[in-house]
Amino acid sequence: MCVVERKSDVGEGVRTTGILVKEAAEETDFPSVLTRLVRGVRLYAPNGRYTDHLAPGYYFLATDTPNLLRWLAAEAVRAGAELVLDASFKSAVTHDASIELPNLGLSAKLLIGADGATSGVARYFGLDRNQRFLTGLEVELESEPGLDGRFLHCFLDSVLAPGYIAWAVPGVGITQVGLAARHGTKPDLMAFLNVYRTRLGLPDRPILARRRGLIPAGATLRHTHRGRVMLIGDAA
Repeated sequence: MCVVERKSDVGEGVRTTGILVKEAAEETDFPSVLTRLVRGVRLYAPNGRYTDHLAPGYYFLATDTPNLLRWLAAEAVRAGAELVLDASFKSAVTHDASIELPNLGLSAKLLIGADGATSGVARYFGLDRNQRFLTGLEVELESEPGLDGRFLHCFLDSVLAPGYIAWAVPGVGITQVGLAARHGTKPDLMAFLNVYRTRLGLPDRPILARRRGLIPAGATLRHTHRGRVMLIGDAA
């Protein structure tokens, strides 16, 4: 097995908030130092009023996403996979019993395209591709003790986040504040950040890092495999 990664460090350039739902969290014994338990959702109306939503036994995990990705890569290597960094899919040649990636000098029985919302594997093999997206923006702030850590804080606001929501996540050593909106609109994350601080009465914390990415919004694609090729994750 071989994992091909475009980046030189699997934890750099994170494009996701990195929250794990209970069903995913129970698939793997993730290191507790890389996660933080969140029990419910606090849902805010545009006027600032909110309701709390919890379900018995249900939870989410906020994650130290960069280091969680590094841990997952190390686990793959420990399980026997080869990790090839600074490499990306360009083309493939299909044989009767294998599929070859000429530019990487690799050959395997199966090619799995886990290459994101605008999958190059899907494009090359003529598989279904995502056509509808949300644009997601997020900043990492210093940890905010004034933000109730029991909840994912979700904000309904059709002006700041048309077509989706904004959020504040009490994460692992940081607070993640972001929003997503219909692709083609121009979401104003700084405007929401000001609303978040004012509405919750929180101080102005320095921005430590930024994240940005496309979020597929057209549900699961129909044709996600062909012969020795299949898509998973956002690609599918």
